[in-house]
Amino acid sequence: MKVLAALGIAVAVIALSPVVSAQTRVMTEHAETAAALACLLEHRHKECSPRFVGSATKPAKYWLWWTPDKDIALGPLVSSEYAGTQSANAYLTSHVNGRPADVYAVKFRHQQRTFYIVPPGPDGKVHYLFTRQGGPDDEKANM
Repeated sequence: MKVLAALGIAVAVIALSPVVSAQTRVMTEHAETAAALACLLEHRHKECSPRFVGSATKPAKYWLWWTPDKDIALGPLVSSEYAGTQSANAYLTSHVNGRPADVYAVKFRHQQRTFYIVPPGPDGKVHYLFTRQGGPDDEKANM
């Protein structure tokens, strides 16, 4: 009996460990990433385009250059909320080159999006940015 109970606990711990580790976030917001998110959500392309370089350039363009079609598809901004700083894991390795990222949950009337923004480098520019549909806790469904 004791062996079966121990085996059951071990299986549960092993099964949960990847899920738990993928969702580990520290709640220490970075002012730089919050400012970068504000630039994106306010669509300030003239002022903010130079802030996004490298692999962040293409995803930033989607948000900085706004069109009526995007406004209709997403709807107006409802809220944006800091969801924590996520340490490097397999998901971040594939999307932001394995760097820790500040995670933001952004709700529009018609959709929810998650923004992963790696804090700016020594040059003050954001080099890594990734966005996806869904909330921050939907990450494991996208792996």
